[in-house]
Amino acid sequence: MRLVLTKLKMIEGLLLLVYFSYEDIRCRRISTYMLLAAYVTAAVYLLFVRELAAWEYLAAGCVGVLFFFLSMAGESIGVGDSALIMLLGFLFGVRRQVLYVFLAVLFCAVVAAVLISTGKAGRKSRLPFVPFLLAAFFVTLI
Repeated sequence: MRLVLTKLKMIEGLLLLVYFSYEDIRCRRISTYMLLAAYVTAAVYLLFVRELAAWEYLAAGCVGVLFFFLSMAGESIGVGDSALIMLLGFLFGVRRQVLYVFLAVLFCAVVAAVLISTGKAGRKSRLPFVPFLLAAFFVTLI
């Protein structure tokens, strides 16, 4: 039963990232209602399966709050992105959360460098961040 729930969690994470990537590219925003629904399903999952220690979920929440404060301070990350990063932490734990964010920032930096060097974007251009989180998720699945 635990293995089935773990697989369902991975599928949920993948589907959420695909949907939010589409929304982020198309609308440059993430649906609050879908995020709330995802938080509810994550909470239900955590009630039935506790794969990690409580401190890992608490640390994941702290990382999410850090990104939330960065988004409120006018940095380049959006509030929806920070809420999604916190959700990933609650679903997969702080270790995977930090790995996803690190890889996503790395991928985003590479793409931004290529776009700037080819003249297709400027230094003030904005890129949607969720597709890079999706790419990081795929890379870690391999």
